[in-house]
Amino acid sequence: MQSLSLAGALTSVRNHFKKSLAVLVVSIALPLATQAATVQVEGGQTSVLFGNGALASLGLEITSVTPNITGDLGPNSVAFGINPRNAIGLDTTFIYDSPDFAPFSGAIEHRGRVQFNDSIEVGDFTIRAAAGRPTDTSGFVVESTFGLEAILFDIANPIIEAFDNSLVIAANILVSPELAAALGNEAAAGADAGMALVAANSTVVPVPAAVWLFGSGLLGLVGIARRKAAVA
Repeated sequence: MQSLSLAGALTSVRNHFKKSLAVLVVSIALPLATQAATVQVEGGQTSVLFGNGALASLGLEITSVTPNITGDLGPNSVAFGINPRNAIGLDTTFIYDSPDFAPFSGAIEHRGRVQFNDSIEVGDFTIRAAAGRPTDTSGFVVESTFGLEAILFDIANPIIEAFDNSLVIAANILVSPELAAALGNEAAAGADAGMALVAANSTVVPVPAAVWLFGSGLLGLVGIARRKAAVA
């Protein structure tokens, strides 16, 4: 049974990123310190909790999950590891700006399989932005690239916490028009299928040395200007 709210999902995973989510220090002493950092996702996991009756309404029953890992959304949730950036063939490429999240690009990739009704298999899941999605969604989707290769779910109502060393996204997942059509039940498109929780480890993309030198030069000029102003 689905009992967690999106806010509750965020609370349940914050301990995993206690340092990054408990402390956000923004210096306003110098203009350069307030500029957004470009951050890349390196790993972590995505948990999924299917809603009460959501799969049954589609005529689906989960018969196997590989790997069989319990997720961060309770004992009935499942989890799939986020592929590293150097994974062969299915590497994560997602980058974003901290702390505003946007602009962003790329995809968060996962390996794993889910089988329904002992016959329908989906897997190797991609989370990415896609054009032309339903207006009541975020534009992000969960896509299967194995077995039934199609967008499975649209991501809606996301709550996003983007930091230099972690990215947490809690959201509803809705049955996609593509999945509904594949199952011969087009009326099910947009139905609430449950929740997803992305808990990603991230690192700041190194700034090129030339940029650092340019920034250091600007800081030096600021210091000189301040000293001249003080003397005057």
